[in-house]
Parts: sequence; C-alpha cells; structure tokens
Amino acid sequence: MRHGEYATYTAQKCRCTECRAASAAYARERYRLQTYGRWKPFTDAEAVRDHVLNLRRYISYDAIALLAQVPARSIDLLVYGRDGLSGSARMRTETARRLLAVSIDLDRMPDEMRLNVAGSRRRIQALMLRGWAIPLVAERCDVPRWQLDKVLNVALILRVFQARAIRDVTARLFDQDPPLTNRSERHTAAIVRNRARRNGWVPLAAWDDIDDPDAEPDLGTTVPRAQAIAEDAAFLAEQGLTPNEVAERLRISRGYLQRVKAAPQPQAPDRPPIGDS
Repeated sequence: MRHGEYATYTAQKCRCTECRAASAAYARERYRLQTYGRWKPFTDAEAVRDHVLNLRRYISYDAIALLAQVPARSIDLLVYGRDGLSGSARMRTETARRLLAVSIDLDRMPDEMRLNVAGSRRRIQALMLRGWAIPLVAERCDVPRWQLDKVLNVALILRVFQARAIRDVTARLFDQDPPLTNRSERHTAAIVRNRARRNGWVPLAAWDDIDDPDAEPDLGTTVPRAQAIAEDAAFLAEQGLTPNEVAERLRISRGYLQRVKAAPQPQAPDRPPIGDS
C-alpha cells in the first residue's frame, strides 16, 4: 500500500495524514475543473484494455497494477468487468492515464519483478549461434550458469535483474567470437554453434522485437556489408556506445562508419498482413 495516493484513500480506506492530504488535493482539483467545465472523471476503456492485454504478454496483471500504482481490482474490472464476462466500457481517467504510462522498461522495473522469458532465451540462443557456451556467458554476467540453463531450456519467467544482465551481456558479446586460443576452446565453440544451427536458432538481427513473445524471426535475404554494418552500428549506439567505441567494436575506421551511416539504406518491402493470400 502506497500512502499519499487518492486511490489508497478510497480503495484501502487509509486515513493517514498523507492519504487525507491526497484526497483533499483531489477534491480541490475536481472543483477547479468543474468550475471551468473540464471535469471528465471517466474515459473510454477500449484503448487502455488493449494496452493492458499487450502488457500481459510480458508481465502479470498484479505486476501491471504495481507499476501503475493502481488497485488490482481496477484491472479486474477493466479486463473482466463486474460480470466476469466482458470488460468495463468506461473507467476513471486518472486510472487510465496511469495504466497507459506503463511500459516494459527493464531499467525502470523492480529487480524482483517477473517477466516473460522469451527475449532472454532468444538472446542466449543468438550468443550460442556465435559460439558462446553457457559457462562463458555466465562468467561475464551476474546470472549463474544453472539459471542460464533454465532460461534456455525450461523456464517460463525470470526476474527483471536477470533479464537485464542477459540483455547487457548480449550487447557486449553479440558481435564478438568467444575465446579461440587453443584446440579445446575452438572445439567447444564449434559444438555450441552446431547445436544452435541444428535447433534453428537465429541471430539478433532476425528479430524486429526480440522481447515480443509472439514475434517470428525474419531471416530475410543476404544484405550488403554496408547495410549490415549500419544496422549493427545503430544497435550498438542504442546501447550507449560512442561512435569511436562502435567503430572499434565493428573493427572499422571512424570515417567508414560515418560514410555507412550517411548512405541511404534500402527500404524493406512491405509485407502483406498475416492471413492474406
């Protein structure tokens, strides 16, 4: 229960100093908006319901309520309605605003919150396609080997701090080969790569949204080297690397990187909607 919130005052019946102050502030704002004819306590729920159902593919309804700081009952009414068969047609405007503000952002979500494992599993698979064995990945992130094995094979959910660690280690290693300094290391890398290929695992670039549980990989066609470099450079820049660091990671000169980024990139052809003939 979070004090100092109008929802806590009404739903939890809390009468502490902070909650009473929140209720008084709400009443003043309501009176002000009523005076100017702008009081709209309710809004259409359809867009909010669509947003919440989309979030539900990644995290639970309880987690959504926690992130939005709204009562779990609000989501129950939004999704199922009072009869348990159809969701509410309208909802409180403030509740709608809070729910629409929720997004799947690993850097802002609580460490212990649980989310869908799909994105983390695909990242590990992409590293293995490059030859990175699970023990080597575990050495470079804060997730033990046995947990990475579970993520790869059987887990349905994982904690946010683990997903964050897997995301970060993937950003560091996705374009690098594992250690290949001796015969044993080269043999291990070959075994890992062959396993990934047999299972049909794909590189990071095959995913438009790697965290979307319903996404399908798009292997596309072979692209020119310059285009591939431009795509990899954009990905690294999104991870916070400077242009000099990007050029170093891609093993190209800063000047060539600038030319690639400045060159027009071919547009992907439009795809027909799924189900069209």
